[in-house]
Amino acid sequence: MPARLRLAGFVLPSLLIASLVGLDYFVLAPLLPSGLSHLVMLVVGIAGVLAFSTVLFGRLNALQQRDREQTARLAALNAAGMWMTSELDSAAVLQRVVDQARDIASAKYAALGVFDPTGTVEQFITSGITPQERALVGPLPHGLGLLGLLQREPHALRLRDIKEHPASVGFPPNHPPMRSFLGTPILWRGKALGNLYLTEKQGLAEFTSEDEQAVATLAAQAAIAIENARLYGQAERVSILEERHRIGMDLHDGAIQSLYGLGLLLEDAAARIDREPAPAREVVLRAVDRLNVAIADLRSYVLGLRPVRGSDRPLTESLPTLAEQTRSNALLDVDVAVSELASAALDGVGREAAFYIAADALANIARHARAQRASVRLSLDDSKVILEIVDNGVGFDYVRATEGHGLRNMRERAFAVGGQLHVDSAPGEGSRLRFEVPVRSEVR
Repeated sequence: MPARLRLAGFVLPSLLIASLVGLDYFVLAPLLPSGLSHLVMLVVGIAGVLAFSTVLFGRLNALQQRDREQTARLAALNAAGMWMTSELDSAAVLQRVVDQARDIASAKYAALGVFDPTGTVEQFITSGITPQERALVGPLPHGLGLLGLLQREPHALRLRDIKEHPASVGFPPNHPPMRSFLGTPILWRGKALGNLYLTEKQGLAEFTSEDEQAVATLAAQAAIAIENARLYGQAERVSILEERHRIGMDLHDGAIQSLYGLGLLLEDAAARIDREPAPAREVVLRAVDRLNVAIADLRSYVLGLRPVRGSDRPLTESLPTLAEQTRSNALLDVDVAVSELASAALDGVGREAAFYIAADALANIARHARAQRASVRLSLDDSKVILEIVDNGVGFDYVRATEGHGLRNMRERAFAVGGQLHVDSAPGEGSRLRFEVPVRSEVR
């Protein structure tokens, strides 16, 4: 409770009592009979107490209402901050910021302008206005008037009436009418990323200092969220470039080298075909064999790049389909045995993990193992579901390859569902992968 209100709560009742005593003894007693003077004093005292109580409780109610609004505003800011710092979609972040700003400050309209490195407005996101109304307003603002002032001088600006500010240049045709205004910069390490604009305070003639503080807090959170989204976008672009480089290196070291060798063989056959037709024919046949191997290698590589589908289906359907795709694309004989009891014992999360581990394992076999045969087994052993994948390929040194062959992804999937992944392999001995996941009690 404010000090002035506490002081008034003590002083005013004391003054009221003193006034009533003075009124009784010095005014009413000489003019009226004793009983009547006391009655008049009682009526006046009751009226005074009621008036004082009305004013006091009205003020207390206003303070409580303001506290409730402040609590709700802080809760909204906290929720907005938690959401924005976890969201990485730039468009979703910006729209959420402008919507939250409008709600927090009780504004009818809100907008957010984002600048490019040259200071030009590259995005202008609105809230409170329909897409049709926005289209009628016209192109993006050019940084004139108050919007340009906020961009040149990035500090908060709060106005009762926009037209009264000397920097105001009016609105374009079809723009909604607006009077009260609150503008706040979105700053990141001293650099303006954009501005928040709010207009038409609801319920009051102008925005309050509490509105300004709340929107400033939201703008600070928005700056972090916008920068996070930008960094995430940059990281994605770098990741794509790295993946393209990796694919280029893999193709260069594998299929392209094979095709280059095939070209040399065919050139040799073409040079010898007239004078040595029989040896030239042998060269061509040998080239055909190598071409088939190169095609198989490319199909295996594509199999590893192509996203797999089917984790939403029962494993009794999806695992055989996955094996058939591998047979078709990698020319690999895959035997499948899936227990219906084991398939039914897994919940959705466990089923998804088993499917994608099988997909990664078969893709690894197709791309790296140079195997002729592989097997996929899903079985139920007491309280565990076991997925086992075996191949007769060249194997690999598991100790040195723990970060390769997709093993990291498979280990993470197994760990996420409380399972375990075991790999047994050695050069020249093929490989065996075993994924064990406990059956949850609610599924059994």
